[in-house]
Amino acid sequence: MSEEKQQTSQLQYFPIPMFATTMGLSGLSIISQKLEWVIGGDGLVFTSLAYLTLAIYIAILATYTLKSLKYPAAVLADWNHPIKISFFPAASISLLLLGSAFFPINERLSFFLWSTGCFFQFFLSMAIINSWITHTRYEIVHSTPAWFIPAVGNIIVPVIGVQHAPVELSWFFFAWGLLFWVILLILIMNRLVFHNAMPDKLLPTLFILLAPPSVGFLAYIQLVGDLDTFGRLIYYWAAFFFLLLVFQTHRMVRIKFAMSWWAYTFPLAAFTGATNLMGELTGQVFFLHGAATLYVITFIVIAALVVRTLLALIKCEVCVAD
Repeated sequence: MSEEKQQTSQLQYFPIPMFATTMGLSGLSIISQKLEWVIGGDGLVFTSLAYLTLAIYIAILATYTLKSLKYPAAVLADWNHPIKISFFPAASISLLLLGSAFFPINERLSFFLWSTGCFFQFFLSMAIINSWITHTRYEIVHSTPAWFIPAVGNIIVPVIGVQHAPVELSWFFFAWGLLFWVILLILIMNRLVFHNAMPDKLLPTLFILLAPPSVGFLAYIQLVGDLDTFGRLIYYWAAFFFLLLVFQTHRMVRIKFAMSWWAYTFPLAAFTGATNLMGELTGQVFFLHGAATLYVITFIVIAALVVRTLLALIKCEVCVAD
């Protein structure tokens, strides 16, 4: 096969879950700014991470757009896939997160990123929920924690949305996301408990269970402005899922690398941010030290995944047929 044909073939198999990388990197950018007291400096690390993440996002978006132009059938196959379809909103969620990351740097750019992400998040979520309702292809084995991404991703909107738009818009997205978190959590727990185990390749998606309550806590505090009983409940739900996942790590470290490993990153970053905020609101040092420890873990995990992903790209192990 010629080099040109090989590159063409790789483009055809460029994976939509690549957008999960920018979700994780955006999360790291946000918590780097929130936990600047841990890393020290004058914000250079946070600013550099934000711009680097934006550059990576643009590169991934451009590549997938090129794939859609040259291989529309391959994109349609991704959309019709019962699991891959859930990763399309990772593109819009990344924009929402980048909007949060850039708010302290450039408010106009932040608004542009957030509003664009908000627009596409609405329509992608609605389209995917409609596909669930009118489906002819979904089975219980297709349900994974990745299903949280389309609808529950709406919970992210208020994190910076309260700064950019009327608060009722943020409440709308928060309520929508919270509703589907409850619905999907029941469905996915039913699948995990009463049906066959998920394939090893999808085991990292279990970490997505941690994301909704973690982001939900951050969003809820933005909406109400203070820590109340419901806020505490959301945070401790996140803490429970974190502890539950700690007891599952022995299963995950044994599996072969895949892009699904990036599912570790954003939930870890979100829980780190939630723990830091809990420390600020309660004044308890335990949470602040916990957030610092989680930040170090998150940074190490993301750094290791960046290296492993680059190696996989060099070895042509990413853009391959399933």
